[in-house]
Amino acid sequence: MRTLRYDRHDQEWDKALNDQDFSRVADTWMREDNLDHWCHARIRSAVRPFVESNTEASWLTVGDGRYGADAHYLISLGAKAVHASDMHDTLLRIGSDRGFITDYSAQNAEKMSFADESFDYVYCKEAFHHFPRPYIALHEMFRIARTAVILTEPRDEVFHHAWVKRLAKLALGKSERGHSFEPVGNYVYTVSERELEKFLLGMHYEHIAFSGCNNFYIEGVEFVPNEGGSSKDKRIRLMTKAAIMAMNALEKVGLHRSSLLSAALFKQDPPEGLRDRLKSADWTLRRLPKNPYL
Repeated sequence: MRTLRYDRHDQEWDKALNDQDFSRVADTWMREDNLDHWCHARIRSAVRPFVESNTEASWLTVGDGRYGADAHYLISLGAKAVHASDMHDTLLRIGSDRGFITDYSAQNAEKMSFADESFDYVYCKEAFHHFPRPYIALHEMFRIARTAVILTEPRDEVFHHAWVKRLAKLALGKSERGHSFEPVGNYVYTVSERELEKFLLGMHYEHIAFSGCNNFYIEGVEFVPNEGGSSKDKRIRLMTKAAIMAMNALEKVGLHRSSLLSAALFKQDPPEGLRDRLKSADWTLRRLPKNPYL
């Protein structure tokens, strides 16, 4: 049997410390005054209803290697028990030393050291698509969660209308294909509502919720301030927000599906207070069909 290859993510974190150009980008990951943070805060806001409904709930973040930025966001919302994890703890250790996060550990997402149902929520933001065997990792996250696993990932666009994003990529000289890989070597596993529903149904669970978010990346957003800056900064800020606004507008009339999909895969019926908060935040709650043969 061919040995499973984990791609070059460890080299990515080494570059964050040792490569002069890349370390400039990495230095922005703990800052909140740039356009990149604005984009990621919009994406992470999907978890706000979960934290606000119960600040005492415990959280594990998976694939949170950028100093634990996802864990830091949960803490900033008021979550009192947050543990950050990633395949390598190179940057997590620095994040802890700088007070950016508290608890952390190195964890292989396919085989984590935690006992069953160790955390109320497991949060995996834009890391699932890096994994060589993502659904093994998802089973592992589901094992560790007591209440739900929350994923935020690129949506599988092959089966959806995504004209604005495709046109924007073409305008910027980027190719548009049905499959893609990242520079560190991994294949990009995109997700869809139906695939995640099938994951739950296969284990005889019934409750799932979805939320969408549009995002558009232009190289250099990490160095663009939230306000002011050079003419180039203003142009990148305008292009980024205009692309997002255009996608939002087309999504409202059914001509586009969100570029990112958040999904909450529940192990139990979510409590009424959480359900109300999710609905207010534009999450769509679904109850899947019960297996009639059980």
